Amino acid sequence: MKNLIAYRKPNIWTNVLSVLISITFMIVWLPFVRSIFDGSSYVWGTQYFGFTIKGAGITPSFIFIIAQLALYAAVIIGLYRMRNRIMYGALLSIWWINVFGNLIFDILKNGDSMFHGDTLNVHVSITAIILPLAAVALLLIVQVLRTEKESISISWTKKNRALLKFFFAMLPLLFLLLFSGEPHGITDQLGVFIAIAQCFYIPLIFRPFGYKHSFHANLVL
Repeated sequence: MKNLIAYRKPNIWTNVLSVLISITFMIVWLPFVRSIFDGSSYVWGTQYFGFTIKGAGITPSFIFIIAQLALYAAVIIGLYRMRNRIMYGALLSIWWINVFGNLIFDILKNGDSMFHGDTLNVHVSITAIILPLAAVALLLIVQVLRTEKESISISWTKKNRALLKFFFAMLPLLFLLLFSGEPHGITDQLGVFIAIAQCFYIPLIFRPFGYKHSFHANLVL
């Protein structure tokens, strides 16, 4: 991780975009950790551009979750640490289509888009918020790319390492809660809450720190 350099520093636009990415990251991270830690007792499913993809634990369809996780890893790490910003802009476009394009397709095809969380007994229609969130996401992508007027070099710091170590330290507890707890029980619900919190914690690991003392070089636009 020593060479994982950050080339941009945080601003209001990257901060808000990071939160939005974290919110959508939940639909990938939760099935990922629960399929591994819960096993076949956990059933997940999603509609993806008209196709129904589902599984129970680690099955062949789990490849879809891995592909989604790879996309999110690139988006989260690349927010500050991908040097080629044209490539990152393309990556953000893929992320937008992958999330909001799919949800809008679902609404147009079925007239509604539902979110189901069996463990917390959450079953709600998200149709009313999809279009506003999609518009906000587009605005944030444009603003993040438009306001990047400098190139900096920020090294991976002790704080980044400490955050990463704490993340790995949480995994055994998460495994214990999800693997040994009763389905829909208190331990199961606590594990889900921790997994949700991780969706917001993981981007923090890759956030640059100590950039006030970093070298700044202006780009010619």
